[in-house]
Amino acid sequence: MSLLQVKQVRKNAGSNVLIPYINFEVKQGQCVAIQCNHELGNQLLETIVGRISISDGEIFLDGIHVNMASQEIVRKSVGVQLLNEGVYERLKVGEFLRFYAMLHEVKADLHPLLRRLGLSEKENTLISKLSLSEKRRLLIAKALVHEPKLLLLEDPEQNVDLETSYILRNLIPLLVEEGKSVLITTMVLEQAISVTSEVYLYSHSGFKKLDTSSEVPETETPEDGLNVTAIVDGDAARTDNMPIDQANRERPVDNYVEEINAARDEDKSEIFVQPVRLEKIPAKVGDKLILFDPTEVDYIESQEGVANLHVLQGTYPCSFSLTVLEEKLKPYGFFRCHRSYLVNLQKVREVITWTRNSFSLILEDAEKSSIPLSKGKYDELKQILGI
Repeated sequence: MSLLQVKQVRKNAGSNVLIPYINFEVKQGQCVAIQCNHELGNQLLETIVGRISISDGEIFLDGIHVNMASQEIVRKSVGVQLLNEGVYERLKVGEFLRFYAMLHEVKADLHPLLRRLGLSEKENTLISKLSLSEKRRLLIAKALVHEPKLLLLEDPEQNVDLETSYILRNLIPLLVEEGKSVLITTMVLEQAISVTSEVYLYSHSGFKKLDTSSEVPETETPEDGLNVTAIVDGDAARTDNMPIDQANRERPVDNYVEEINAARDEDKSEIFVQPVRLEKIPAKVGDKLILFDPTEVDYIESQEGVANLHVLQGTYPCSFSLTVLEEKLKPYGFFRCHRSYLVNLQKVREVITWTRNSFSLILEDAEKSSIPLSKGKYDELKQILGI
C-alpha cells in the first residue's frame, strides 16, 4: 500500500526549474532516500506537506490529494524535520516537546522518545545549551511526537557528530519495523545507501532510481580488451579484442618465443603479444588526460555508469567501468565494498557498525570520508584483514 505518491511533479519559478518531472512512491513501512542538492530536497518536502504549490503533477497522501486535503490532515499524518528549522531556545527540551504535543492534541510519552534520540539526560536542559547535533535530534523528536505515519527528513546527518549519525541509522529501521514510512533527502549518496536500498538520484541527466538489486551483476565482465599490434617480417599482425586476464591465460609467457618463431615460419601469421600491465589510472579533465598512481586514489564511486576517482580533495571521471577498475586494482589493495564503491584499503581508518545490516568505512583523508560497506562484503573484508 502506497502511503505517499508523487506523480509527474514539477515546480517552476519563472524560467527556472526548481523541481523537474519526478515520479516515486513511499509504501507503508518503507524508507526511501533521494540524493539531490539542497534546494531540490527542500522544495520537494515543502510541496509534499502542501506549504508551496506545484506547477504540474499530483501528490497523494494516504490516497488523498494533498492540494485538496486540509492542513490538519497533513499535520496529523506527517512529521517534518527541515534543515534550517528553528527552535525555541529559551524552553527546556521537555517543555519544547510537550508544547508540540499540545499543538497536535496528543498526550505524548516523552521518555521512550527521548531515549530513542539519545536525549534522556537532556529533558530539563535549556535548548540553548544543546550542541548542534543534539538540536538536530530534538527536531526529529519533535517530528515524531505525534506518532505520524510518514516522517520527512531533510539532510538529517549534515554537519552532525558520529553519535547522532549512529542514533539516526539505528532509529530509521526501528520506525520502518513499526510500520512507519520515512522519506529522506540528502546530498551524500553514501548516507542514502547506508540507510535504505530504495534510493533515487537526481542530477543533470534527470531523476531515476538507483539499481541496488545485487552487489555485482553476475553477467558483468571486464571489458578492458586491448588491440595489440605486432610487426612480423615488416607487416602488422592484429590480435582480436581480448580481456587482459583471458589473454594471459591463453598465452603463457613461456610459450611466447616459440609462438613468434612459429609465426615467422608460417609467413606473416597472426600472433598475440603480451599486454603490458597498466600501473596508472587514466582520468580526463577537460581536454587533458591525467594518469594517477593507484596509491594516490582514496576511493572510486560509480554514478550513472561513470567511475569517479576521489584523489586528495578532487574528483575525476575515469573511462574504465568500476568492474574493470576492480580487476586492475586488486593487486594494489583495492576492495569492492559496495556495488557502487571501490575503496583503497590502505586509506581505511575505521570500520563502523551502524546496525546489524549497515556498515561504513571511514577513511583517513582530510574529509574523513564515509564509504558504505555492504552486509555481504563485511565477512569478506574480515577475512582479508584477518579478523
